[in-house]
Amino acid sequence: MLLALLLSCGPDISIAKIYDEPEDTGIMLVDSAEPPLEERSGITGYSSLHLRQVACPACMGESQELSITFQAEFHQPISDSYTTWIPSINQCTTTLVGVNPSAVSMDVGSSISISNPLHSFVAPSWGGGLYGTSDIWEDKLQRDSLYDVETDIGSYTFLSSHGFDFIEPYTMLWTEPSYAFDAPIYRTGATFTWGPTSLDAIFTITVAVYSSNGNSMLGYVACTGQDNGIMTIPSQYLAQYPVNSLVSIHMSRHRIELVETDINNSYIESHTEWEVVGTGHIE
Repeated sequence: MLLALLLSCGPDISIAKIYDEPEDTGIMLVDSAEPPLEERSGITGYSSLHLRQVACPACMGESQELSITFQAEFHQPISDSYTTWIPSINQCTTTLVGVNPSAVSMDVGSSISISNPLHSFVAPSWGGGLYGTSDIWEDKLQRDSLYDVETDIGSYTFLSSHGFDFIEPYTMLWTEPSYAFDAPIYRTGATFTWGPTSLDAIFTITVAVYSSNGNSMLGYVACTGQDNGIMTIPSQYLAQYPVNSLVSIHMSRHRIELVETDINNSYIESHTEWEVVGTGHIE
């Protein structure tokens, strides 16, 4: 130890120099360095903020145009994702399969609070580590804003999404049943455009096809792409349906990310979705 101390003093110090014996001060030296933090790992929950806007609620058998739902689920860390049901980029599917990872649930309090400087709400416990609320007003929701989620045992932060300035074909957004379903969805391929776009989001379009009287569902196709403002549903997924079949069109922006949390020194899978539902017909 003495040799190391001397060498650290540089070449101006002679190794042969004799030093007086230091006095015993009775002070014990303690290493004050903090131990390294354990590496963050695993997914300890899922957080979803979903805004759904239905152009013609009566056409869909729904009572309101706008609904906003927040849900969160907490559990011991796992490695599975909640959003694998979304098709991969540039892929389409006719069989969407929901995902419910197996996990040991964990309560984090009787309720959790969600807030940013201009908006706040509370999600009560539903039991089994589940929390949620639909008591959220659209005019209060902050777009592209950070929201802090506070629980009894930890917190995390997520970024909300933004909506749309335009969607084409615009006729898919007719609100009255008497002239809804006007937008043509071509069997040779259907192209949709929208704006604004997002670099950090993906986009899904689901076309659900019904009989011309709306009494029965004939099938659906869901396609995923980058949120770049344009997507075409290929003809191979639409050509089989009869002309004048009715369709509902679901256009959704998804922002999915793993956000850090001090709950179990882990991550929360954050999923914000902004969905617009319109109508059309096969042509």
